[in-house]
Amino acid sequence: MNFQKPKALLYAKLSIAIIPLLLVFILRLLGFDGLYGQDSYEYLRYTIAIQEYITTGAHPGPFYWPVLYPTLGSLFGLLFRDTAFALQFLSCISFSMASIYLLKTIRLLYSNAAFSVLYVLIFTVLSPFLLKMGLIVMSDITALLFIVLSFYFFFKSQYKKTSTAPVFIFATCALMTRYPSLFITFPIIIYSLYTTIKRQAVKPFLIGALVSFMACIPFLILQWDALFEASSNYFLKVWSVTNYFKSSYQTTDGTQFYQFPNLIYTLYIFFHPGFIFIGAILSVITLKNYKYGFTFNQKILGFCISLYILFLAGIPFQNSRILALVFPLTLIFMFPAFEKIINIKFIKKHLLILGLFAVTLQLLFWYITFNHIFNRSILEKEIVTMVKPYEGKTLYSFDLDLSLQGRGLNFEYKNMYLEVYKTYRSHDLILFNPDKYALQWQGKNPMLNWQFMEHNYKLKILQTHPDGWKLYQIEHALDTH
Repeated sequence: MNFQKPKALLYAKLSIAIIPLLLVFILRLLGFDGLYGQDSYEYLRYTIAIQEYITTGAHPGPFYWPVLYPTLGSLFGLLFRDTAFALQFLSCISFSMASIYLLKTIRLLYSNAAFSVLYVLIFTVLSPFLLKMGLIVMSDITALLFIVLSFYFFFKSQYKKTSTAPVFIFATCALMTRYPSLFITFPIIIYSLYTTIKRQAVKPFLIGALVSFMACIPFLILQWDALFEASSNYFLKVWSVTNYFKSSYQTTDGTQFYQFPNLIYTLYIFFHPGFIFIGAILSVITLKNYKYGFTFNQKILGFCISLYILFLAGIPFQNSRILALVFPLTLIFMFPAFEKIINIKFIKKHLLILGLFAVTLQLLFWYITFNHIFNRSILEKEIVTMVKPYEGKTLYSFDLDLSLQGRGLNFEYKNMYLEVYKTYRSHDLILFNPDKYALQWQGKNPMLNWQFMEHNYKLKILQTHPDGWKLYQIEHALDTH
């Protein structure tokens, strides 16, 4: 199909938008609702709290992350009357829109980009890590959408001489969704400010500033008592160049061990199959083309990618969702290399077969990376079923306590991470998996609490899950003298 024609291009965009929505529908039929892990339940909790604030005026209190994602989710939730689905839908629609605007950006920057639809379909829509992000309740993919929009309107303002106002607006939205996005958009914010001054475009600047301020209003209202909490974030405080070369860390999240040092990990966006399985080939071709000089857009993209990589490598953890925020820029940067590959005579002749093979391979990689998330979500539902008969009691737990709360179970919750408890009552419950956390949380509150309970109280096992989780009941204190 000739995607240069408007009608064919429209069908292509619709296909790109529908694929994630279709997957969400299928996964919900299989029992996956987008909720998994502590972060997604915390987003759900705060989104519900914002809805209560809108309807009753009860302030939701402080929040660890920026609040634009749960704010938007709360509005969708009031519309759909299902907050968890609303958040998953917001992630999914953000991914679809990000994919479409990535396609628009490529077609804006590269004339006669005949294979741009194929490129975006295989390496964006079916990118294992990005597709995973588009199916879960988490803010990263919405931040990624705002980043893509920022760069689309930046390049449009440079090549088409359009207003720079959307650049400021969407860069602010990205910041209000994920703080690290500032290290991606900061160079184009400065360049757009320079362009605005050069053009003496006062009106667009004022419009951009006003709408940007409006995007900050939820943050100002909801986080007024913690406006500067982002700058006091623990991981920013421990940022260091020495982390570039480390592969294990002791932080507030316990002890973490990784396969490669941070600096190598941040380069995954160029070659890891979770991002792009032909990335290594595209990177070599791109570097080979460097002798002819990079274009203006590639220089901007390269600088933004480098700045973010250098920032992220200094933080003592590794997270593919945070790294993925800059991946769309990598795709735009390497598109000319893809065009070179696609124009090889053999590949052009067997394009359909190779395209189907690439799609199959991407889906296989996605299955591998998504399987852990799916299984974790199913585990959480099974644990909910397991402990539900014991509602109404005090429950000491770690990791799964937020999922129990998010799924509506009524306990007096005591989080084993937040503090070290020294006194317990008979018939209190404990939900824990000591083997799972023995190494990561050695010497930290979760394991200190567990070891104190185990050594000082008689514990009765009420329920056991095959994954190693056990529900205990405290019988009585032991005579340790």
